[in-house]
Amino acid sequence: MIQRKQTIFLILAILLTVGYIFAPVVKVEVNQAANYRYITELSFSQNVNFPIIGHYFVLWPLVAAIVAIVLNLFTIFLYNRRPLQIVLCWLSVVPLLFSFCYIYYQWSVGRSPFDQYFYFGNLCPLIAIVFIFTAMFYIRKDEELVKSVDRLR
Repeated sequence: MIQRKQTIFLILAILLTVGYIFAPVVKVEVNQAANYRYITELSFSQNVNFPIIGHYFVLWPLVAAIVAIVLNLFTIFLYNRRPLQIVLCWLSVVPLLFSFCYIYYQWSVGRSPFDQYFYFGNLCPLIAIVFIFTAMFYIRKDEELVKSVDRLR
């Protein structure tokens, strides 16, 4: 049962999310030289006036990507419980959307004297979401197939 189409799409979503962690998400041009920013070195919440996390590096996009990877891995191995698979797919979409929107918001609002461009790494969560929705489609097809076989018995 693990060798299903939805497993392939979930593995592709996992690979894209891992690629999102290691791919550059923002390109900063300084005097004709390009610097690339990765989500592992972003520290947007560095100056928060909160007693516990203030002045520490808080990598929310990285945490969200890791949560999405773990949820997709759990989804692959719960092939006997298809309704739970669909719920976990929906839950894995939320951190990916959050991660994309968080980086987009922080870099579009930031006032920098240099030119900043979103790089291809920032598109990885969106493509992973498409793969997760495709996996949900095939999970639903399997559920309908099982229900139709149950009706024939």
